[in-house]
Amino acid sequence: MTKMIEFHSKILIVSIMIFSISFVISCGGEQDEGEIVIRAEDIASGNGELVNDSVSVEDIAESADTDTLFSLDSTVTLTGDTTVSTLPIEPDSIGCPWERIALEINGSIYASLLDRVDEPDILGAHIVRCMWWDSDPWNGMNIGDSLYVLTGETGRENQVIALRYVPREGTSNSPFSVYSFRMSGDNYPSHYYSDGTEVMKLLYYMPITTFEEMTGPCGEPRGNHYHSGVDYKAPEGTPVRTCRGGSVNRLNWNHDYNGYCVEIGIGSGYSEIFLHLQGVAQGLRVGSIIEKGVIVGYVGNTGVTSTASHIHYQINDENGNPIDPYLFFSSYRRHLPPENMAEFDDFRDSCDLWLRMIPEQ
Repeated sequence: MTKMIEFHSKILIVSIMIFSISFVISCGGEQDEGEIVIRAEDIASGNGELVNDSVSVEDIAESADTDTLFSLDSTVTLTGDTTVSTLPIEPDSIGCPWERIALEINGSIYASLLDRVDEPDILGAHIVRCMWWDSDPWNGMNIGDSLYVLTGETGRENQVIALRYVPREGTSNSPFSVYSFRMSGDNYPSHYYSDGTEVMKLLYYMPITTFEEMTGPCGEPRGNHYHSGVDYKAPEGTPVRTCRGGSVNRLNWNHDYNGYCVEIGIGSGYSEIFLHLQGVAQGLRVGSIIEKGVIVGYVGNTGVTSTASHIHYQINDENGNPIDPYLFFSSYRRHLPPENMAEFDDFRDSCDLWLRMIPEQ
């Protein structure tokens, strides 16, 4: 009887420790008003380690022991001096602070979420944002693929705490996991792969350095058309800058749709376009010649198609056809600095435990 009490006491202690570590990591400290997130400029200041853009999901997946990590047997093994005991754990027994969802894909992600959550379109959009950088969440998933998701408060619009994608056996897709974590010096969390590589890519020359996340990539399906630029969500009034410099071609055309907007000719017939601004920078005129990095306007929420403060950034060729800025410019990924890795590793491991214990539905 005494041994049984000691054994269950160990289980309780392990559960409390896991919950306590994750609660502290996920909540963090209060953010000061006016604090900015450092993004494209943080490499020079040493807050992030540049990662070669050739890093792939396949590389990350191969570096992890995924078969062991995501065997869904929901057991915890305690090893003593002379004995090993294994006890099945009920998923809710350790008090996970986040909502847990196990999803088998049948059609689109959005359709698979119907009747599962109150706002499937919103959660579906958040899930897609975690996946679109290295996979095709619209057309590249297969019936029978699985998603395991932790959702909750993250300090930003995207509510995905962690996500695990498991392709159906026999397909060419690779499994991967992402985790919401805030790098030192950043105002908002971002998503990172299991090795601490940031999921999101940054342009070497960014139109905006203070932002929450990219909320719409170029080429995203939107009803009967595809998104022609990239959207960065940021507080209204955040400065927006030209990435190349050049001559101002147009200001505030098609205002009802675009809101306040600027087009800069950047050479060889190419142009960069900024839409939905709060306003155009003072003194900017058609024909003005400006250098790279000059402020052209400020983040806003203008135009009938805008539903939140953000900047739409677009590159057009000489014929007016849109080009993905991530194809036009070079990009890179950050990696969590050494001072963040121990905390991230603990957080990742606790998320992995809860992802393993999500009950199938």
